[in-house]
Amino acid sequence: MFLTISALVGALLGLISHDLASQALHELELRPLRGSCPRCGHDRGWARLVCPKCDRSIGREWAVVALTATAAVFFALAVDVSWLLLPYGGFLLLTAALGLTDVDAMRIVDRLNIRGSLFPIILLGLSVLPEGSIADYWRALAGGGIYFAGAFLLFVVARGQGFGAGDVKLAPLLGVFTAYFGWTTLGRAVVATAIIGGVMAVVALIFSEAKRDTELPYGPAMILGAWVAVAIVGISAI
Repeated sequence: MFLTISALVGALLGLISHDLASQALHELELRPLRGSCPRCGHDRGWARLVCPKCDRSIGREWAVVALTATAAVFFALAVDVSWLLLPYGGFLLLTAALGLTDVDAMRIVDRLNIRGSLFPIILLGLSVLPEGSIADYWRALAGGGIYFAGAFLLFVVARGQGFGAGDVKLAPLLGVFTAYFGWTTLGRAVVATAIIGGVMAVVALIFSEAKRDTELPYGPAMILGAWVAVAIVGISAI
């Protein structure tokens, strides 16, 4: 029952994240569950399968819902029944929305990332108090700083080619929520990111018109890498 509820909550977070991403990109007021069209920003609603303004059909929304529902199950396994469900739910919601903005516009929206990151990070600190694991929280913050430093170094070396400033600003959030489980989990996130990023590049070269010098969004790979690292913690807890 616990995992079923987690999956349902994850699906709901997927719907909300899609709206947040669409509204943030179109600089609209953030109003979850309005069914905003990612192409034109029109509040289409979820009852319509086609946007009445631009004729875009609902499609990837369901893929996002399936992905966040699956991730929520593994996150729930990782933290079990505890207050940590709240910050990790916020982490899932925020990162899903940020990944969508990067896919749609090659941009990590500061409005969501910088402002939005504060809430789950602070909530994580409050959630560890009943668990008595304040040391884990300090490690998480250190992990966020280390991931940021590494991402910034990569940005400087790459001179912004293939790795943008938005990716650098995304790194602290991912570092915090992976390092909370330990340095090994943070390391797994980095490795998984590199693998996923490579696979995405190969797929883009094969199945799209992308060329070797075409810039691809790297934020989704970073986010999926962090999700995979947390999922491994969940699998290990079974």
